[in-house]
Amino acid sequence: MDLANKAICYTMRNPPEGIRKMRYTQLVDLVSKTDGTKPSIGAMSSAAKNYKTEKGQRGRPVGSNKTSKEQDKLIMNTFKKLRPPGHGVTSRVIHQALPKKVSKNLSTRLIRRRLANKGYLPEKKLSKTDPGVLGLRRRMKFGRKHKDRTSQAWKNKLHGVGDIKEFSHYPKELHSQFTKFRAPWTYMTKAEKKKAAFQRPKRWFPKKEWQKVKKQKVFGLTTSNGKSLAFLVPSPWNTEVWAGLVRKKLAPFLKKSFPDKASFEILLDGEKVLHGPAAKKAFQECNITILPDWPKYSPDLNPQENVWGWSEKKLRELETSRMKFSVWQQKCVQAVNAYPAKDKLVGSMAKRVSMLLQAEGAMLSM
Repeated sequence: MDLANKAICYTMRNPPEGIRKMRYTQLVDLVSKTDGTKPSIGAMSSAAKNYKTEKGQRGRPVGSNKTSKEQDKLIMNTFKKLRPPGHGVTSRVIHQALPKKVSKNLSTRLIRRRLANKGYLPEKKLSKTDPGVLGLRRRMKFGRKHKDRTSQAWKNKLHGVGDIKEFSHYPKELHSQFTKFRAPWTYMTKAEKKKAAFQRPKRWFPKKEWQKVKKQKVFGLTTSNGKSLAFLVPSPWNTEVWAGLVRKKLAPFLKKSFPDKASFEILLDGEKVLHGPAAKKAFQECNITILPDWPKYSPDLNPQENVWGWSEKKLRELETSRMKFSVWQQKCVQAVNAYPAKDKLVGSMAKRVSMLLQAEGAMLSM
């Protein structure tokens, strides 16, 4: 790692008084090695321990900054202006809002560092409740059962990960307001994260306006060899309809994706419709088994959630405020199928299980 990334390791492991120390599993998303890859926990630990020694040997004197106190104050004032409570903001947006005579000598990485020095870190907004004592036990049991399974072992054993996502179509008069509040994350302090304004609401608008919003569910499945299936969930939606889709769409897709396989194992979240009696019969007929002992209410453990987060952003790039609902529905499927890292999803289960055990069953921030 270069000195700048080592500085982040040191700062986040030795934060100012009143700010909680970051875990290495959180820190890995903020730093990178010189070749662009993510460092190991050991490398980050060494960087945090050796930073002060290396800092004194090269570069600016220990304790000096590239920016002046006036520039630091300008960065913070610009940040607070662009980020009212709950609004999403990125370091690039802050950089672009600074006067050119200041921004031309600064990088977005330096801005992130200045925010971190004040305790403002990139945090996902809370939207899910704590799993509770029973939920923690189920999650830990699942983690212990699979703790020794490597990334390649997951890809060999698990043929696909699937889930259902509900997308929302916002009419023209609500579109601009939605874009301000929809951000799934922003820079915030640990104390701010618990405040209502920084948590993702279930509804973005008053009830009267919310009735204008249309919904569309999409089923998505990503295979271990990098293929994806996505289709609109029909209405009405029940386990009998789903059983028909298993026979008509899911089973043929798996057979085409794995022509040398006679049976398949997939991961599905706990939605009751997906596991009803009719669905179980269809799975049996098609030689499809579901990964057993899946802990309820654990969307953070399902790699398909990565697709939803990415495709939500992609959808908002594809849509326009005047787009008809029928066209927008097809854009939903297009956005899901465009996910770029399909071949890595199933293998990421090994990392998720490791993080789950380190977090002692708590919800993960992926």
